Amino acid sequence: MNNLNLYIKTALILLLLSPLTPEAQVISEKGIGSMELQRLTCRNNRPSDQKVHLAAIEKAKLSAWSKYTANFDAEKTAAYLKKESDFTGNLENYITDYVVLDSECSKSKRVYTISLRVSINANKVDSILVTGAGNSELRADLKGQGIVYLVVPRDTDIADIFDAKVTKQSETKRSLSADEMISESDGSVSITETSTQRESVTTGGKTQQKRTKRTYVIGDLTSATSQIGNTLRSLGMRSMDAPTLERRAITCRQCNNFYQADEDGNLFLADVLKQYTGEVGDYGANISPNLLAEITDIIIDVGQGKIKYFMLGTIDASTARDDPDTGAKKVDVFVNLQLYELDDFFGSQVVATVGPETKSAFGETDVSAKNEALKKAFSEATSSLLFKL
Repeated sequence: MNNLNLYIKTALILLLLSPLTPEAQVISEKGIGSMELQRLTCRNNRPSDQKVHLAAIEKAKLSAWSKYTANFDAEKTAAYLKKESDFTGNLENYITDYVVLDSECSKSKRVYTISLRVSINANKVDSILVTGAGNSELRADLKGQGIVYLVVPRDTDIADIFDAKVTKQSETKRSLSADEMISESDGSVSITETSTQRESVTTGGKTQQKRTKRTYVIGDLTSATSQIGNTLRSLGMRSMDAPTLERRAITCRQCNNFYQADEDGNLFLADVLKQYTGEVGDYGANISPNLLAEITDIIIDVGQGKIKYFMLGTIDASTARDDPDTGAKKVDVFVNLQLYELDDFFGSQVVATVGPETKSAFGETDVSAKNEALKKAFSEATSSLLFKL
């Protein structure tokens, strides 16, 4: 069972290494390369010798590659270093494209510099690192395993930030002291009494602040469901998405329980999406334990022992904003996934998690920045889980 859990965890990672779009998962990085001109001259802002131009491009590619690999965590870096020469010696196998951003051929400085935006096939890199981590038997062991999945894409709608509540307390202490002065004159005695009142004040208190309340808009669930299902099936798993589970439960004849849909034909999915928007529920835009238990029971009942795993989670994209340093659009993406193992007696138990992970990316438009952020998040966040197994 331990080996099987290991393979299932790795399957979750491989799932996330596949993008939510049919294209290869591509990461963009900027690189700069420079070459000394020596006695060469410049023509049309390029060195007269084409070989110098091409050599500068190769240096810029290597510079971009170094930035890409610098984002690896400790475990992934350790795996990469074992094959570093194989990667750097064959960059053409992983760099799918590049665009020249700028170039300068300086006669006075006798230096030629070129700036590129390089596209790297992150899927291909990760697949090689996965193989190197000893998971080559993954597909054979996953074949035939049943899994239900519900991964909800969300866009941030509103974030309510509450003011801090300040409570102040004070304590006052008063003291009284008296002094007597005795004087004697002409056989008579007089007594004069003076008193002084002192007061000290000690202040203190506490500050309380409610956590930010976020609400979300559900993204393209159909597209996400389709792409995730394709990935699971490519691993040889028998997969079922949540909408299909809901329909089968409503029409189930062999189930131990009778599942009645509401007037709109919904059983549990509508409640899940409402809770994930953050507009209802008490769990901060997350699914409640009661609803998770209800879905678990439905999967076990409908599956009749054929479904052993349930994948649940969210993929959140922030609103695009202008980056003051680059002038480009910037988007943050948050990935949070759990894989549950199902049991007739124990219900669901978490056997693997991905996230919460936060990644940022840039693009010329809101859409391109969002897509780039999603690619980066899937590549880097899932790798961090892979190399800790």
